Amino acid sequence: MKCIILAGGFATRLWPLTENKAKPLLHLKDKPLISHIVEKLPDEVEIIVSTNAAFEEEFKEWAKGYHDKKLEIFVEDSASDEFKKGALGATAFVIGEKKIDEDLMLLAGDNYFGFDMSDFFDKYDENPMLAAYDIKDLNQAKKFGVVVQREGHVYEFQEKPENPKSTLVSTGCYVFPKRNLKDIVDYAKQHNDDLGGIFEYLLKKGEPIKVFRFDEKWIDIGSFDAYLKANRELIGDNVIKKSEVNEQGENKYIGSVYLGEGVSIKNSIIDNTIVLNGCDIDNCVIRNCVIDDNCTLKNLDLERKMIRQGSKITK
Repeated sequence: MKCIILAGGFATRLWPLTENKAKPLLHLKDKPLISHIVEKLPDEVEIIVSTNAAFEEEFKEWAKGYHDKKLEIFVEDSASDEFKKGALGATAFVIGEKKIDEDLMLLAGDNYFGFDMSDFFDKYDENPMLAAYDIKDLNQAKKFGVVVQREGHVYEFQEKPENPKSTLVSTGCYVFPKRNLKDIVDYAKQHNDDLGGIFEYLLKKGEPIKVFRFDEKWIDIGSFDAYLKANRELIGDNVIKKSEVNEQGENKYIGSVYLGEGVSIKNSIIDNTIVLNGCDIDNCVIRNCVIDDNCTLKNLDLERKMIRQGSKITK
């Protein structure tokens, strides 16, 4: 089996954090989001990370930490959001370019999955299968692909419906037997960004689609609020400090706090905030923020802000 991790989006809703960084490489708890995914996959699975030309070097640098994995960075020919292929189009492109002719696992690189991937593989019976999570809110379900299941199989699939028939939603984790690869390629020709639509298409063809239902944590990192929430839930009421953190004066940490390598904190309050590498924070109150690499902040009171990499702000 091969696994494609889709990591080619430009995530404009998370700018400036994703202005020069792919969303799957955003920091989550103690490492990049995509690392949480890759480390859950069995070593024997061949992994293809599909990204775009803008983030090629970033991903190749990240991949150097995974010599024990069968990992390849595949670069599609889009360098901006305007020319991206779409999730299904990118999948079909990889299938064609790499001549994939075996069962395929497909993962969204901007999702966090709390379940054990070995449990997912154990449930696979050579029929298409999707991982589904009960979001328990019909209004929230409107944002996702909604699964109506019967006896462990998909009875109906609704892609971002106005009137959901269920609160069980499809997450970015799927597996397809090799017989369905041609279906993906054919459907993508007219629906390049309709990943959920492939399940509606397969249902019309009479394909049985299995549901892997899980209750462990699942987070779709689609917005700043979702990103902060993900870090809060995974860090808990703890402070994670990487190497060479320099603390001076009186500092107070509240809730979930991450301090990256070489961070300097002086006389500041840091509340539910991610401070990435090389930042210098002096006499600040910072709540529910993400401070990107190498920022200098002094005499500030910030709440719910994303601070661009290399910013120097003094009041």
